Amino acid sequence: MRQSGDREERCFSKLREKGLRLTSQRLIIARHLFAMGHRHVDAISLFNELRDEGESLALATIYNTLSEFEQCDLIRRIAVSDDKVWYDTDVGDHRHFFIKAENRIMDCPSGHLEPEAFAPPPAGYKIKSIDVVIHLEAEDE
Repeated sequence: MRQSGDREERCFSKLREKGLRLTSQRLIIARHLFAMGHRHVDAISLFNELRDEGESLALATIYNTLSEFEQCDLIRRIAVSDDKVWYDTDVGDHRHFFIKAENRIMDCPSGHLEPEAFAPPPAGYKIKSIDVVIHLEAEDE
């Protein structure tokens, strides 16, 4: 369990470094996100999880906090469609499977993504991250 405490402390330190106050709402969300290790969440499922645990945070607060955590590079935003966004606590480059019928996202088997496998960036730019989402559906559909 110490590992989750270390992740929480790194999160709190990063928030402080970025000048964000450690509000009770941010602490609740950070503890919930990082205590469970690597995971994928969307704002509504996080809202429901927190509510089920007795926390009463507004959905807007959750959206805003997830956005702040993303800007601090604590989580990674994965947009799978115009209306569906997931957040990943693993901010490293990796690929994802998305299964729309199950409303589920999961990591693809590991494999290092080399920037050279993609088009080189235009002059004056560098690759910050690589996002790959592979959309799946059941074979009988």
